Amino acid sequence: MRNSVRLEPRQRIKFNYILVGVYSFALLSGIFAIVMHTLKMEESKASTAMENISSGSYIINMGITPQTIANGLKPYGLIYDMVKNHNVPVKWAISETKSKDGVDFTHNSVSYRGGTFIIQKEFITPSIAARIAFWETQGVTGQYSVSAFAVPVAFTITAMPIVMIDSLSGNQDILKTYYTNAGIPNDAYTIGTPAQLTACFDVWSNPHGDPTWPTHSYLYDFVTVQKSWIWAQCHSVSMMEGCKNPSGPQQLNFLTSNGLKCWGSNKCGPAITETHVKSPASPYSYFYPNDPVMQFMGNAHNASLGGSEQWFQPMSTGQWSGTARRGITTGTGTTPKEGTVLVYGPAFNNPANGWAMYQGGHDLNTGGGSASDRVSAQRAYFNYILQAGNAKKVNVTANMNTYLSTGQSTSALSVTTSGTPPYTYQWSSQNGGSFQDPTAATTMYTAPVVTSDTIDVVRVRVTDQCGRTNFHYLIVYITSSPLPVDLLSFNAQRKNGKVFIDWTSATEINNDYYTIAKSFDGEQFVNIGTVIGQGNSSVSTDYTFTDHYPGNGLVYYRLSQTDYDGSTEMLRTARVAGEKNKTPEITRGPVPNPFKDSFSVEIRSDKDQPANLSIFSTDGKLCVKKSYFLKGGHNRISFVDEQLLEEGIYLWVLKTKDEQYYTGKIIKD
Repeated sequence: MRNSVRLEPRQRIKFNYILVGVYSFALLSGIFAIVMHTLKMEESKASTAMENISSGSYIINMGITPQTIANGLKPYGLIYDMVKNHNVPVKWAISETKSKDGVDFTHNSVSYRGGTFIIQKEFITPSIAARIAFWETQGVTGQYSVSAFAVPVAFTITAMPIVMIDSLSGNQDILKTYYTNAGIPNDAYTIGTPAQLTACFDVWSNPHGDPTWPTHSYLYDFVTVQKSWIWAQCHSVSMMEGCKNPSGPQQLNFLTSNGLKCWGSNKCGPAITETHVKSPASPYSYFYPNDPVMQFMGNAHNASLGGSEQWFQPMSTGQWSGTARRGITTGTGTTPKEGTVLVYGPAFNNPANGWAMYQGGHDLNTGGGSASDRVSAQRAYFNYILQAGNAKKVNVTANMNTYLSTGQSTSALSVTTSGTPPYTYQWSSQNGGSFQDPTAATTMYTAPVVTSDTIDVVRVRVTDQCGRTNFHYLIVYITSSPLPVDLLSFNAQRKNGKVFIDWTSATEINNDYYTIAKSFDGEQFVNIGTVIGQGNSSVSTDYTFTDHYPGNGLVYYRLSQTDYDGSTEMLRTARVAGEKNKTPEITRGPVPNPFKDSFSVEIRSDKDQPANLSIFSTDGKLCVKKSYFLKGGHNRISFVDEQLLEEGIYLWVLKTKDEQYYTGKIIKD
C-alpha cells in the first residue's frame, strides 16, 4: 500500500516485465476500453483508501465517551503541533461504511471511532515520542500499535490553513476560546475584518455579527475567485445570506438558492422577507457519518441551544443548494427545505468554489446541552478547518530514488503547483542523510553510511509567499552493501514530440538488463522498455532509450537494474516538464490505487474530444472496453468495475483523439 513501510534485509523489487509488451500492444492496437464520465470536482466526502500502518504507530482514540475537552479537543492541538512544528504527517482514518458513531477500525481489541488520527512509527523519533507524552499529560488518549494493521485513510494531514477570525462584531473571543480548548496557539489565526481579506487567507471564521453588503461583500470574491473557505455561526448566517449587491446580481447566499429565513423581523435586508421561530423543533437527525466534518461522538445539536439564531431554514421560495450537506437537521420542513443546525458544502452549488459551513448557536463552548455536546460541536469546527487545510494547501511533490546503497548519492527534486510564489524550500533527513543544497528545489541527497539495512525519512518543506507551508516525505530504503551498478548519470529530454533518455554506468557487476519505467504523478510507474546491460564491466558505458509516446504533460522516468539472479534495484528518476500550452494533461490519478470497485483519473483538456481507456491484464488480454467524451477543461474520468476484474495487477492505457497516450499500473484489491 502507498506510504506503507516495511523493511526487509536487502529489499529488492520483482518486476512484471510482461507489462512492457502489454504497453506496446496497447499502443499498436488502438483498441481501448473505458468506463468514464465527466464529473464536477466535489470534495465533500474524502475518498478513503486502505493503507498499511506499522507496528509501533501511535493511535489517537477519538471515540471515548463522554467527550471532554481533554480527550476530544486536545488531539487537535497535538495534530497542529506535529504538522506545523515537526513536519510529521498525521493519518485521518474514517470508515466509508460506518453509521453514526460506528467503528472506523479495530486494533488490539480496541474499536476506534469518531475519525481516528494516527502518527506512523516511521516518524516517531525520541523527540516526537516526548511530544506525544506531553500531549498525553494534556488529556490526549492513545495507544501504540502492537502489530501492523490496515486502516481506511481519508487523507494525510500535512498542512494547516491560514485563518482569519472576524473582529468586526467584537466577538472574536468566542472562537479564540475554541482554540484555547484545543491547545492550539494564537499564532494559528489572525484577527481582522472582511475588508482585510487577501489571497493569502484560506478561511474566514465569523462567530457572530451583523453582515451587510458594504462590510461583507469581500466574501463573494473570497470564495469564487480565491476559492477560500467560510465558517459562520449564530445570526450572522441568515444576515449574511441576505446580503445583496444593490447594483448587481451578487448575493452572499452561499448554501441556498435565494437566502435563509431571517432570525428576526426586518433584520436581514430587503432580499429576505421571511423569519423563523427562535427554537428548533425536534426530532434531530444526523447524516453523512463518513464525512470529515461529522467526525465527533454523540450529539452536537444541544450546543446550539443558545443565542439569537440556533438553526437555519431556506426561504419558502427557495431551497438548500444541491451540494449543501445538512449534517444535523431539525424536525421542521422536508428536504430540500428542512431546518438544519449544521450545514456545509461548496459555495453557490459550485464544487470549484471554496466552501461555507454554518453552525447554529452563539457560543459552542457555553451553549446548551452537556459538556460532551459542546465538545462535539467544537470538533465539527476543527474538522472543517482540517479539511480546509487539505483543500487549500500548497501542492508539493518530491521525487528521488528511494532504494539506495550506503553512502550513495541521488538527485532529489520537488515540484510545487499551487499557492502563491515565490517559494522557499527546506530539505531534511531524519537519519543522517545530507543534501548538497538543502534550500534548493532540486538538489543531491547522499544516504548516510550504515552497517545494516535501514530506512531514512526525507522531507521537503515548502513555504509560499503568504506563509502557507506544506511538506512531502519519502521513505528511503538504504542497504549496507554496494549496488551492482555504479551510475554516473541519468537524463531525459523532450524533443520533437518524443523523450530521449540516456545514462552512463561507471562499473557493472552481474548486470543482466536495465528497465525504464514511466509515471505521470511520480508515484505510480509502469515499465515501458528494457535495455541489455554489460554483465560485468569496469569501464564506463553509455546507454540510450526513446519514449515515442510521452504525452504532453509532466512525466517521470525511472531507471532500474536487474541482476542475473532476477533481483532488481532502483537506480535513478528523471523529471521531464510538459509541453507549454499543450493539453490534454493528466493532473492526478489513478486514485485510489489499489482499488476495490472504482478508480478515477483526472485530466485537463483544451477542447471537447473523445478518449478511450483500456484495462489490460499482465498477459496482454484486453479486459474491459468502453468509450466516453472529454469536455474542454477539467475532467474526472471514473472507471467502475462491474465485477469483471479479479484481484491482481493491470495496466490502464488512456488514448485521446490527438493520439496522446497515458499509461499506468493499477492494482485491483
